[in-house]
Amino acid sequence: MKKMLLITAVCFTGMTLFAQTQKVKVLTYNIHHGENMKQVLDLQGIANVILATNPDLVALQEVDSATDRTGQTDQLKVLASITGMYTYFVKALDLGGGGYGTGILSRYPIENGTTMPLPSTKGNEPRAAGIVTIKLPGDSSLRFVTTHLDAGKQATDRVAQANALADYFRETGIPTILAGDFNALPASKEITVLKHVFTDATSQMGPTFPSDSPRIKIDYIMVTPKHKWTITGARIIEETVASDHRPVLCELELK
Repeated sequence: MKKMLLITAVCFTGMTLFAQTQKVKVLTYNIHHGENMKQVLDLQGIANVILATNPDLVALQEVDSATDRTGQTDQLKVLASITGMYTYFVKALDLGGGGYGTGILSRYPIENGTTMPLPSTKGNEPRAAGIVTIKLPGDSSLRFVTTHLDAGKQATDRVAQANALADYFRETGIPTILAGDFNALPASKEITVLKHVFTDATSQMGPTFPSDSPRIKIDYIMVTPKHKWTITGARIIEETVASDHRPVLCELELK
């Protein structure tokens, strides 16, 4: 009888542990303010990528919010209406009567969000990171972060921005996903700095930019702490028209 009870307890514990593992599918995509490779504004093309890949979380870069150049359209709101997802807009700067920055789409409710300004040299484009808390089914939750690091030829601002992110998320223990266009090659100092804290879930992936003939990898999905995550899949979506970047998709398991 004791053996049977022990076996039952072990099986039940195993089932409980299995039930606590949460699958999370993440997409990161620089959408070039909705302008495709034919120089046509086409948010539906971006939405089609999201619908086809069916992610739980989406990190978007180069998002316009009510700017003159994109017809005063709230791009994140339009994408949310098509995909049925929750949103968080991260304004990095004022532009053309509206705002410009990054954005988050989530299948699950966003409990809270904050915009973290990143260091930048005077005269360079301001950058920011959007940090939200996502409540997953059951009792688990995570932090999801989208950012777009400096695009300048000099790496000074990017290194400073990477250090700010690494310092912010160092040793917190909270499951966190960082995704975006880092404008940095895998062997760069900026990526090395981030990898002191994060694990690159896209480490085996190839070039992501430009979308019609990719030559360099600058788009990433990273996770921390390492022991909380299992990377079960990662791929570049072969979309060549909807934006000047290719979208990146990762399948993760939160333990």
